[in-house]
Amino acid sequence: MKATEPVAATPLAAGPASPVKSASRRPRSLRGSLTLVNVALLALGLLLAMAASLVGVWTILIGQLDDTLRQDVQEVRNVRTSASPDPCAAVPSVVLHRSAPYALLDSGGRVVRSCVRESDGPRRNADALAASVAPVALADRGEGASVRLDGEVYRVGAQRVTGGGILLSTAPMAGMMATVKKLFLLELLVSAALLTLLALLTQRAARRRLRPLEDMVQTASAIAAGHLGSRISTAGGSSEVAELRTALNSMLQQVETAFRCREEASEQVKRFAADASHELRTPLATIRGYAQLFDKGMLGPEEQERAIGRIASEADRMNRLVEELLALARLEQQPQPQRRPVDLALLAREAAVDLLAVQPGRPVTEAGALKVEDERVPVLGDEGLLRRLVANLLSNVSVHTPPEAPVTVEVTREDQAVLLRVRDDGPGMRPEDAARIFDRFFRADPDRARRTGGSGLGMSIVQAVVQAHDGTLRVETGLGEGMTVEVRFPDTELTA
Repeated sequence: MKATEPVAATPLAAGPASPVKSASRRPRSLRGSLTLVNVALLALGLLLAMAASLVGVWTILIGQLDDTLRQDVQEVRNVRTSASPDPCAAVPSVVLHRSAPYALLDSGGRVVRSCVRESDGPRRNADALAASVAPVALADRGEGASVRLDGEVYRVGAQRVTGGGILLSTAPMAGMMATVKKLFLLELLVSAALLTLLALLTQRAARRRLRPLEDMVQTASAIAAGHLGSRISTAGGSSEVAELRTALNSMLQQVETAFRCREEASEQVKRFAADASHELRTPLATIRGYAQLFDKGMLGPEEQERAIGRIASEADRMNRLVEELLALARLEQQPQPQRRPVDLALLAREAAVDLLAVQPGRPVTEAGALKVEDERVPVLGDEGLLRRLVANLLSNVSVHTPPEAPVTVEVTREDQAVLLRVRDDGPGMRPEDAARIFDRFFRADPDRARRTGGSGLGMSIVQAVVQAHDGTLRVETGLGEGMTVEVRFPDTELTA
């Protein structure tokens, strides 16, 4: 019992470790698996074919030997083993001269001694031959049997003769066995060559077929290393691999786009936070400075009145900035506003009247549908957002152009769309500044904008409103050439 305890404990100790070993085992490659399966299937087929051919050849050769032995004994059917003074005289000469043992048995199953050749020794082969088989049963079946005598293999045939005797004749099987052995070696060499050729062809075909998968692995590794623009090659592979490649390339394109958008959004958030904090820091510093002067009693009556005015103006500026930031945030959170027919011509007329109220000396021209009183040009949208859009466009003109610069406001239908144009004859902008006109807190002239109350968010709000209404926005400007802002909305009458 003590000797068996360690044996019983060994499997128990090895049991938990086996999953770890299997888990750390390196997975077999698909190319190797395909090669192994193909070679194994062909090897099985060749093995079955080889076995069938060897069995067939063996059966044919054995049948030929049995036919030869049956033909030999046909000549001795009339031999009388008991009456003839020399019963062996009628034994066929082919049997006598064959270098193979034979035996003639009498009716009692004993070997007839007179038929034993001197060269065979004292009855040695005849007695051994008679003892190695059942002569009576073999003769009754009419079949042959294989025996081994003195290290040699013989095929034995039995045939009854007149008088109840039995003649046992043999034929050597060494030649037949050599033939079968040669056939076996030949088939073995051919099978080995076929298996080697199949393995090489499978490896080559698998390498060619699996090259797209290797490209996918390399592409995935490149993307993991930060090369987001890497794509899978479009050459080679089956239709299934081509579909997978197309799907993966589409997915990679979406991943790259999403990653770029995320980077841009993150950068915009950082820039927005920095700009917002910078914009709020100036009015807060002004308010805080005047508050400290009040607290210390360092201001006279006139200076106190001016300080209160500055505090109020900076507070208004902060209020406008916060309102515009909230407007942008709402547009980002709800990019699809509620829509209903809104008269864009009416909004443009009211905005033009507001601009004249603020700057009575500015020449304002109404064009397009605004020339005809009470003409309506409806668009689908949010009235509050569209009103802010028109107001910001005209406010941009009032802030960044001289009070005497002419401005034209136009609303018209053109090319299956509703167009809103605001054109001024102001100083215009440089191309590099015009490319950034929709950036938040951007000012082509920051000092002048701060003096006139601009926050740098007006055109950003305009762009967000246009995008929310599925419109397009275009700006034409040049230094000293004024600026034209064109907003295009889908025509309500066409979409109805």
